[in-house]
Amino acid sequence: MSWRDRDYARRPAAYPGGSGGVAAIGGRSVVTTLIVVNVGVYVVAALSPRLGEIIYSLGAMQGRSVMRGQVWRLLTAQYLHHGTTHLLLNMIGLHFLGRPLERMWSVRRFLAIYTLAGLCGNVFFTILASRGVINPLLPAVGASGCIYGLLGVVAIRFPAATVYVYFLFPLRIRTAAIVFGAIALLTIIERGENYGGEACHLAGLVFGAWWAMRGEAWWAGTQWRVPGRRRVVRVAPNTGGFARRMEEIRADEETVDRILKKVYEGGIHSLSEAEKRALKEATERQRQREAELGRTDRL
Repeated sequence: MSWRDRDYARRPAAYPGGSGGVAAIGGRSVVTTLIVVNVGVYVVAALSPRLGEIIYSLGAMQGRSVMRGQVWRLLTAQYLHHGTTHLLLNMIGLHFLGRPLERMWSVRRFLAIYTLAGLCGNVFFTILASRGVINPLLPAVGASGCIYGLLGVVAIRFPAATVYVYFLFPLRIRTAAIVFGAIALLTIIERGENYGGEACHLAGLVFGAWWAMRGEAWWAGTQWRVPGRRRVVRVAPNTGGFARRMEEIRADEETVDRILKKVYEGGIHSLSEAEKRALKEATERQRQREAELGRTDRL
């Protein structure tokens, strides 16, 4: 995991909404870009009904079509919406849940987690359709699986944050996630209204919570990269020097994790000058190591 992707490198405060670096595509935040894309697709389809019919007929989720090989629907359905209210609610959720996370993650990481949450929801939808729980001919669209994935992450990472349900009722974000998850589960069991959509919500929420607890280790282990960009690591034949470097990396990680925990619990102002200096030096050493390896994390 890049050190610039950690909390302390992205934002100086231990709460959502603090200032700091923002994952950006072409100078625009990744959250803003996703909102523009979703709204743009909806507007194009609304302005040209014939084109809209083609887009929705080829891009909407449908269990039977996916099972017959049209797997692109698992992705394209995430950018289609059923009505202005549906689009507005999802984009509001993306705005409020995505902003704190884009301050911690790179563009690739945010898009990967956002997309994987939606994929989990749509795959679960397909599994239920294959077993007859959901009508395999039923179409479904929306980014709610992605949004619920972000909700799961925020609920674990920032459990004390407050969210206003319907802009009126204040709830701790973790409590809200549990309530929404329970509603989704009960709706699926009772086969209530929109239970297919609730299945996507629940799967996205579970994925987001899993990611917040275990995903970082998985990400670091996979070293996921954009295709076409390879990192070549050359190890010096001097094993003694290599061992010293590994020890330096390990010591830096322990130092930063200890300081990061203190920032999370007490805020940046709880750090002593020595701790701030140690954090700065460790970060600089990591940047130098990445430069030597030819690694690129910023887009």
